[in-house]
Amino acid sequence: MRRRVAAVTLALLLAISAVGPAGAADPSADPPDPTATPTAEPTPISTVEPPTPDPTATPTAEPTPISSPTATVEPPAATPTAEPPAPTPAGLPTVLTDADGRPIPDGRYIVILDPSANMASVITRHRQRDGIRADRRFDRAVRAFTASLDGAQRRALLSDPQVLAVVPDEVIELTAQTTPTGVARVGARKSSVASIDNIDQRVDADVAIVDTGVAVHPDLNVVGGVNCASSDRAAWADQNGHGTHVAGTVAALDNDVGVVGVAPGARIWAVRILNADGYGLLSWYVCGLDWILAQRDPTDASRPLIESVNMSVAKTGRDDLDCGVTNKDVLHQAICRLSAAGITIVAAAANEGTSASGFIPAAYNEVITVSALADTDGKAGGLGGGRCYSWGTYDVDDTFADFSNYGSDVDIIAPGKCIWSTKPNATYGYSSGTSMAAPAVAGAVALYKASRPAATPSEVRESLRYLGNLDWTTSTDPDGIHEPLLDVSRIAYLGSYAITTDPEPILVSSGGRTLTVPVTVTRGASFFERVRLSLLDVPSGWTARLETPSLYGWDATGASVTVTVPATADSGTYTFKVVGRNWGRTRSSTITIEVVGDIPEASPPTAVAATKVSMGLLADGATTLTLRVGWPAATDPSDPIAGYEVQHSVNDGAWTSTIATTSSSRTAVFRALTVSAGHRFRVRAQDTDGDWSGWATTPSPYLIVAVGDRSSAVTYRGTWRKMTHSAATGRTITTSTQRGATVTHRFTGRGVAIVAPTSAVRGKASVYIDGVLRTTIDLRTSTIRHRRVVYALDFGVSGTHTITIRVLGTAGRPMVSLDGIVILR
Repeated sequence: MRRRVAAVTLALLLAISAVGPAGAADPSADPPDPTATPTAEPTPISTVEPPTPDPTATPTAEPTPISSPTATVEPPAATPTAEPPAPTPAGLPTVLTDADGRPIPDGRYIVILDPSANMASVITRHRQRDGIRADRRFDRAVRAFTASLDGAQRRALLSDPQVLAVVPDEVIELTAQTTPTGVARVGARKSSVASIDNIDQRVDADVAIVDTGVAVHPDLNVVGGVNCASSDRAAWADQNGHGTHVAGTVAALDNDVGVVGVAPGARIWAVRILNADGYGLLSWYVCGLDWILAQRDPTDASRPLIESVNMSVAKTGRDDLDCGVTNKDVLHQAICRLSAAGITIVAAAANEGTSASGFIPAAYNEVITVSALADTDGKAGGLGGGRCYSWGTYDVDDTFADFSNYGSDVDIIAPGKCIWSTKPNATYGYSSGTSMAAPAVAGAVALYKASRPAATPSEVRESLRYLGNLDWTTSTDPDGIHEPLLDVSRIAYLGSYAITTDPEPILVSSGGRTLTVPVTVTRGASFFERVRLSLLDVPSGWTARLETPSLYGWDATGASVTVTVPATADSGTYTFKVVGRNWGRTRSSTITIEVVGDIPEASPPTAVAATKVSMGLLADGATTLTLRVGWPAATDPSDPIAGYEVQHSVNDGAWTSTIATTSSSRTAVFRALTVSAGHRFRVRAQDTDGDWSGWATTPSPYLIVAVGDRSSAVTYRGTWRKMTHSAATGRTITTSTQRGATVTHRFTGRGVAIVAPTSAVRGKASVYIDGVLRTTIDLRTSTIRHRRVVYALDFGVSGTHTITIRVLGTAGRPMVSLDGIVILR
């Protein structure tokens, strides 16, 4: 790429010739009248233009032909290499052609050398020993030379360890049939980079047309080239018309004259590898690629001059998936060198109506391979009808071109039937073929690279496919792999982006936990390209992993980092960066994690006898009690409490019976605890970070003491009578029906409970603690319950208290019985 060159106003605007209307041609204008009968079936590789233009169109003036240059703009000087290439011998042997103009390659070979070989030494050695005379030499795209060889000379070369292969020179040819449309359909008018507005503002990109040459034309910005089809390197002018037509689709000027290209005004370099009949040799092809690679950007010699290469030529062959090393494919080797140097190559899929995998360069993975669409109106919707006559039929709008190759090697589709474009002698004409589809993509490459010079060929392909659409009749595709239709409407100058994370510190109670941190890529309106993410300055001992290492597309804005804080992390503030990279543009955002060093704090639990639960009576006469354990809410300076765990120990034995609860439930029930044993409880809390508090334990065991109804420590007032009952805790109960009768017990402990039988005939009683009425209990139940805990109280701390039960003499059921009193000490 070079800096933008100011447009030069032509001294003379030439009128369009009789092949088309005068003035500016609308890219979506109708092709010739479909009622016209073609005079002959179009044949491949012909300079005849089958569709006859509208006979009513009258040119305003006879076009003035522009003479082809013999010496034109000199290409930029190549960067010197360790071994400067030898000049091409002045007297190159004449290559004979057959009646159709096809070169006859019999006896001609391409000798491929080891990249480390000294070409001059190899040529000199074999000239002196074997009489071999090299006529063309290449040392950039490949290290090779061409020569006419007999069998003995080939064997001599193959025995040389510095010779990798000796391959026959082959015929190559155009992949198009002549005759016509398509810039409007690919959205070029909507691209801000193309800026199509009838004002000559040229796209700052360089495109090489590897073809029949390019004629100087008032509607093209042709800046130079090379001729590999004969010994006159300066004779790159087009004598066929194909290359000039291709160039117009790529880059015809936006100057209110003739047509406009996809990348208006891009600099065109004519790389002529075909003769006037559209044929050439493989060695001419390699010569052209070698020349392209030699051209360097005059402002930065480390970069190639050419951004985009259009190849509308083909031959049979296959991709060895090894850049031509395995199958000794010199063309593949050369193309891989260009691609590795950052040059994006576009290839026509060819016109055999079969798989593109059998044609090169279309089959190579290193090129963007283009199939052809029949588009008659420059619009989506399939409403254009069959107005384009080519290849013997009228084509249906928005369908896969009947001649186009297809298959998994094809990357993208573009209009390729009845394309109106530039022709030699300052004229215009129609042509059809994948040759006409490929230059639309080559122009798209130029548009894209104009503001994205660092984009690699694979990135260019990815972007053009992403921007494409399937708004065509995909059911006409011969295979199930529907390539996107080229769409440059959204190619604008490279937009901006930013990386953002939460600006606030992320608080972590302590180490030993993993968290997910969201990352956002903010994209400008014209930025959809890939952002590659990485992490920088991750604290020592920490682990951090990007779940999505790169993001591509307008909607690809979210990513996340999984961070593990080591268990040994001290309290403090830790930072690291998320870095985004896109073509040398770096953006970053800092993630801050603060280890605050706090964990939940739990308080010791307390226990109380569970009410409405019966004491257990074991076979040996021992009794058990159910305790309800509760605790205050835990505290945490930075995080909510998520839950608790509580455990039980008997007589200071092992901690067992772990019960887990939620944050809202701060109680747990422990059943069948042995009376006369010591029971201890402990609790711990967990916060939402996953951190646990330490265990908070009851200061001393709870000793469960059962006081029987006949104990001397129990005092009765009024009328009470003893009753023997096998289901009672002490095998007896004491009962009264006298209103006002009382029973009293003085004790020392942390809690107290009343045990009594309940049934349908039992009544109510009042409970006093230390002379103060605390509650009224009702001993009525629909069924008989023995050893029932009917009242319980937790004092929290141990103390001396008095409990009194007073019979209320309930009407109809005055009976109140006492089984015993339980003290928790």
